[in-house]
Amino acid sequence: GSTAPAPFGGGGSTAPAPFGGGGSTAPAPFGGGGAPFGGGVFGGSSSASTPAPAAGGFVPSAGGGGGGFSMPAASGGGFTFGGGGGGAPAPAFGAANSGVFKLENVSLLKEGDADPIVAALQRGGISRLVLRGAPVDYDENPTMRAAGAAELVEALRSAAGQLREVVFEGHRFEPRSIVASLLGALRGSTALEVLDFTNSSLGPEGAPVEVGSCEKLRELKLEDCELGGDGCEAVARALSGLTSLEVLDLRNNDMDDSAECVALLAEALRGNARLKKVALDEDLDVEALREALREAGVEAALHLGEDDDEDDDEDD
Repeated sequence: GSTAPAPFGGGGSTAPAPFGGGGSTAPAPFGGGGAPFGGGVFGGSSSASTPAPAAGGFVPSAGGGGGGFSMPAASGGGFTFGGGGGGAPAPAFGAANSGVFKLENVSLLKEGDADPIVAALQRGGISRLVLRGAPVDYDENPTMRAAGAAELVEALRSAAGQLREVVFEGHRFEPRSIVASLLGALRGSTALEVLDFTNSSLGPEGAPVEVGSCEKLRELKLEDCELGGDGCEAVARALSGLTSLEVLDLRNNDMDDSAECVALLAEALRGNARLKKVALDEDLDVEALREALREAGVEAALHLGEDDDEDDDEDD
């Protein structure tokens, strides 16, 4: 007849539907319905808000919906690929996921300098705090003054129940009474396992005698802290009865062959079979301590002088 044949694949006057679709509605983009791949923004949700970029790698997007990854609101290590669903964000990949806050070149001299540290502690979830001092002229310039450290002290006090490791490495305190304030914030902690003041200017008056109230303390690192004989003796007295201790480092503290300090250490550590390392200067007479360690079956824990192969720092 006179009627033209229908187009291939069709029937009647209606144009064929696009491939993969049905009806008059345009097909959804690949991977979603009504939104670009991943939902809204790449890796975010289908809402109109767009995550704000920030420094420090990638962390999970805060919104629900599709997964992916987005820039964090605060600095933190690593990145993560998020999962679907509207619950809490997936754990971050890297340092932020392990409860670590680490900061190099720390200089807390005036009010506000500690704000990033304080904010991290107030957010919670930090179990390991590592603050390494700025590389200054150690004999002339402090890395902490009272005005800069005041807010940190209060933040430490609030977070003491969750901090398992605290590292203040390479600091010069001015005045040294700051040390007492920092330690006072950690006094009686039931969480603290590691305290490290390596290469910091504690002085005899800054000996951390508060550690005796930290029942879970495993490691106390006080190498090169200007403790002198009096400071080391104060530490030894504080350790009496602390059976959780595994590592003690008192090297390079000008003990001047303090027989009294060695005797106090011997009494404080006697019977502690958990000891793995007791590090002292090689010019000391340590026979009383060696005997005490031998009785506990841990004589091999005694290390004198510099180690040939220092243990790798796990956060480097």
